[in-house]
Amino acid sequence: MTSLLITNAAVFDAAIGREGRDVTPTDVAVVDGEIVAVGPDARTAAEFDEVVDAGGRVVIPGLINAHLHSNQTLEAGLCDELPLDAYLVLASYGGAGARFSPHELGLSAKVGALDMLLGGTTSVVDCARSDDEWFADGMDAVCQAYADLGIRAGVAAQYSDLDYMSSIPGWLIDGSHTAGVPRLSVDEVMGPVGAFVTRWSSRTPLVRPMLGPSSLPRCSVELFESSVELSRGSGVPLQTHLLSASGQVEVARQRYAGSTVGFLEKVGALEATSSFAHAIWLDPREIGIMAEHAAVAVHNPASNLKLSAGLAPIPDLLAAGAPVALGSDGASSNDSLNMFETLKLSALVQRVRGPLAPSPKALDALEMLWDGGRAVLGQPVGRIAPGYRADLVILDRLRFSPGPAAQIANQLVFAELGQSVEDVYVDGRRLVAGRQLVGVDEAAIRDEAREVRERLWAGLPERLQRFEERRPFLESLEASLAGIELDFARYWS
Repeated sequence: MTSLLITNAAVFDAAIGREGRDVTPTDVAVVDGEIVAVGPDARTAAEFDEVVDAGGRVVIPGLINAHLHSNQTLEAGLCDELPLDAYLVLASYGGAGARFSPHELGLSAKVGALDMLLGGTTSVVDCARSDDEWFADGMDAVCQAYADLGIRAGVAAQYSDLDYMSSIPGWLIDGSHTAGVPRLSVDEVMGPVGAFVTRWSSRTPLVRPMLGPSSLPRCSVELFESSVELSRGSGVPLQTHLLSASGQVEVARQRYAGSTVGFLEKVGALEATSSFAHAIWLDPREIGIMAEHAAVAVHNPASNLKLSAGLAPIPDLLAAGAPVALGSDGASSNDSLNMFETLKLSALVQRVRGPLAPSPKALDALEMLWDGGRAVLGQPVGRIAPGYRADLVILDRLRFSPGPAAQIANQLVFAELGQSVEDVYVDGRRLVAGRQLVGVDEAAIRDEAREVRERLWAGLPERLQRFEERRPFLESLEASLAGIELDFARYWS
């Protein structure tokens, strides 16, 4: 048994902020990574292996990044002005993406984890993508990277059975319809996925497997149904991408004879253990269905803005009672993994609609970060209360001074970018002390990552040449989509 007592801590979380409670120094007792008491009597609960005096500093739950692609971390700065479909060709699909070995995938995950820990992020949902040729070794390398560093991670293995071009509405250009012929059988895809789930289900409590069917347009109906069946049977959460581009509404009309969310409801995918990244092009009926089933939408405001993907209907989802979480998305489309930045954007981006339009306030953003993130992970994190895991961040008192609850919320969302993060705990174990990683050779990891980046940039001209071969088609597609006024009513049969 291990125990930790943090004394004189100005504890703040979303529940405290919502209730408007005074933020005064108190004590937090932790046993075996679980918070067992919060209050002035916490210090009498047990003998403690470690006692830390917070000195009146603000202590918050660790930030939760509910959507990431760790395989993109070393490609930050890859591109500038590309819409989503074109970006995907260059970054991942369509024959122009980079190919990472298992070792490089693990290294990329480590670099991202270092950045997140130093910025106060203690939990992540990683939709990691490994080449089919070495799927098992690649996913093991990613999971082991997180286990080695001690960060909490849900690793949603990415997989699909349709090629990229069959997942976009090319018929808008030439009138043809690509039905989407699977490049692999369902068994060929799901066999390795099921084995991954079995290997990692009980290996370590901090790193848990998840299912990550890449995106509905890149999965056959049979593959997605098989994914839902495995999620239900194993109890493993599922995360996929939902309506992240307007063209996917057209794909849904062709493939499902209606709405994507209607299809998800039909196959039983809208469970509380399921989460859906982006969820931009939802109609009002779909928003209601998401809320009814408590299926979590994961908002990624930075990548949505960069890729001109659209303005997600976050105020409407919140008003309907649908849970919403926050994610950074991958570093080649954001290009930062800073969850304080994501927090700020989540509260501000909706305000472009005008002062009378509803938009999230600071506490709404913090609830999306912590409560929504907890729902995606399916683990007791994001609160400083008995029964929750001790994922904690202590902020520098010289940079971040305690104040009324409302002002602390405002500071966290609008004034903080991680510069105040001083100490970070995951499951009661200190991973960052005085802004320095504990027990990690950060310089060696980053030096090796530099060598991989140099190789990536050396190969970029060849990738760009392959991308240019597809550019005319992609530009025609975007022009066709821009000329369509989506009539959501016609997608319901």
